[in-house]
Amino acid sequence: MGHVFYIFYFLLQRMLPIDGANDLFYKVPPKQICNKIYTIRPFRNSDELGIFRQCRMTYQDGRDATDLFSEHLRLPGNKKVGALLTFSPEYCFVAEEDGELCGYALATLDSMEFQKKCELAWLPEMCMKYPKPEKTEGLTLAEMIIVSFHNHKPFRPLNMFQRFPSLLTMSVLSSVEDQGVLKNLLACILSALKANGSHGAYIEVLKSECSMIDFYKKLGFFDVPLADNQEEDFVILGRTI
Repeated sequence: MGHVFYIFYFLLQRMLPIDGANDLFYKVPPKQICNKIYTIRPFRNSDELGIFRQCRMTYQDGRDATDLFSEHLRLPGNKKVGALLTFSPEYCFVAEEDGELCGYALATLDSMEFQKKCELAWLPEMCMKYPKPEKTEGLTLAEMIIVSFHNHKPFRPLNMFQRFPSLLTMSVLSSVEDQGVLKNLLACILSALKANGSHGAYIEVLKSECSMIDFYKKLGFFDVPLADNQEEDFVILGRTI
């Protein structure tokens, strides 16, 4: 059975249009045998609730922040993935374990066009849904996210978009034992992007999220220095396809 699996995996690697991503197919032998079965498939509309739930469970640098959003349960999802699910559902994949969602990878092919759509339609809707807090000090995490909708600043460094035209984000729950799930999710999303003409993708990560920065670097992403990004609270990590 094991030989059949590895032959299938080799054939899958040959079929995917990402010649420069051999690292995603290198599997370190597990220290313990994992008997769980994970399924990766394209996004369905019914997955939205599960993805939003996972956003709450991983919002604090991969840690559960559900208690911090008791009054706005959909706020973390609206911040992290809502626009991607609305404007770019064709570039969304999920991972399941026993029918329960445990991971996702979401992307948009043309980040510049995506940002324009967000500024025209998504951000105004969020500002209406979440009124700006009157206070300016002692803000909760939820209030800081709401303020970010109202104080949004366009971010369009053309030199970066030329190298990395696509935006993506991904996450898995801490309960996922097989780290190959991460690589398989990334292989699926990069394949979809490259098949439609992209040659690079980037991720925005808060500077305070050290665990997430390390998480993405282990998946082959690297720092993309930007001269006009010195005052921002996030870093850009990129990867060629």
